[in-house]
Amino acid sequence: MKWSAFFGVAILAVTAPALAQQAPPPAPSVTVMQAKVVRMAPTMALPGTVVARNDSHLASEVEGRVAWVAEVGTAVKKGDVVARIDSDVAGLQLASDRANASRLAAQLNFDRAQAERMQKLYAVNAIAKSTRDQAASTRDMDAAALAQAQAALKTSQYKFDHSQIRAPFDGRVVSRLINIGEYATAGKDIVRLVETDAIEVSTQIPIDSSHYLHEGQQTAVVIENHSVTATVRAVVPVGDIASRTLEIRLTLPSGSAYVGDAAKVLIPSAAPHTVLAVPRDALVLREDNTYVFKVDGKGIANRVAVETGTEDGALVEVHGSLTAGDRVIVRGAERLEAGQKVRAIMAS
Repeated sequence: MKWSAFFGVAILAVTAPALAQQAPPPAPSVTVMQAKVVRMAPTMALPGTVVARNDSHLASEVEGRVAWVAEVGTAVKKGDVVARIDSDVAGLQLASDRANASRLAAQLNFDRAQAERMQKLYAVNAIAKSTRDQAASTRDMDAAALAQAQAALKTSQYKFDHSQIRAPFDGRVVSRLINIGEYATAGKDIVRLVETDAIEVSTQIPIDSSHYLHEGQQTAVVIENHSVTATVRAVVPVGDIASRTLEIRLTLPSGSAYVGDAAKVLIPSAAPHTVLAVPRDALVLREDNTYVFKVDGKGIANRVAVETGTEDGALVEVHGSLTAGDRVIVRGAERLEAGQKVRAIMAS
C-alpha cells in the first residue's frame, strides 16, 4: 500500500497483494440431521374418500304440515330441534285420548266397586249368580277398554312429542330435503345431518395386504397434497368376491379434511424390514439423479448420489454411500456446490 496526493487530498492506493490478503466469505449455515436405521415397510397408494362417521337423512315420524326447518349450515348438538311439524292436530288428538282414558278410568273404578258389592250380596244369597257374573264381566271389559285407551294416549303423546325432529348426534345441517309449508308424511326425509367433527377415510384394499394392517395402526393419508396421519379404526373382515378387496376405515384428526374429499391412502404392501433412511427434505432432485449433501468432520459438504425406496411419513429409504449417523443437510443445500465448506447446525 502507498499514499498519493490528488488536489491536496491523501488517497490510499491498495495494491493487488493487499487485496489477496482479504478474509474469505464466511461459510454458509445449513441445518443437518442424521441418517438412521429404521424399520420400514414398502407401501402402495390406494384411492379413498373422506366420509363422516354419521351421515343421516332425518325423516318425519308423523304426518303434517312442515312448520319450520333449520337453515343449511346450522351447527346443532345432540337433542337440538332441526325441524317442526305442525302439532295442532296431534295436540287435539292427544287431548281427546287423554279425556277418554280419564273417563274409562273413572268408569272402571265404579265397576270395580260394583263388582265387589255384587260379590258380597251373592255370598249371602241375596242375588243370583248371573247378576254377580254380569258385574264382574262389566268390570273386566272396562279394564280392557282402559288399557286400549291408555295405549292410544301413549301413541298420541308420542306423535305430539315427535312433531319436533331432534338431532341424534352433534353435526351440521347440510341440506333441507323439504321446505316450510310442504306436507310431510311418515318416513319423509326432512334434513340431512352430517357429523362433520368425526371424519374418516374409507378405502378398499387387496385382501392380501390386509395381513399387514391392524386396528389402531397409524398410516399416512394424502389429502389435497397434504400428508395427514390417520389411525386404522376398522378392518372390515368381509371381502368382495369379485375384486378380492375389503374395506378399511381410518380415523382422521378433526378439521383435517372435508367430507367428500379425495384421499390417497398409503398402506404397507409387505412386511417391514430394516433400512437406512434420511428425512425427505434432505433429497436434492436433479435431472440426472437424486442427491443428498453429507457434511464430514471438517465441515465440507460432499454430494452423494442416492436411490430412494420405501417412504414412511417424513423419512425415505435411501441406497448410496451413506451410513447410519452421517450428517445430511435438510435445509440450505439448494445452492451448494460439491466440496463447499459449511457451518452445520443440528436440527432440534
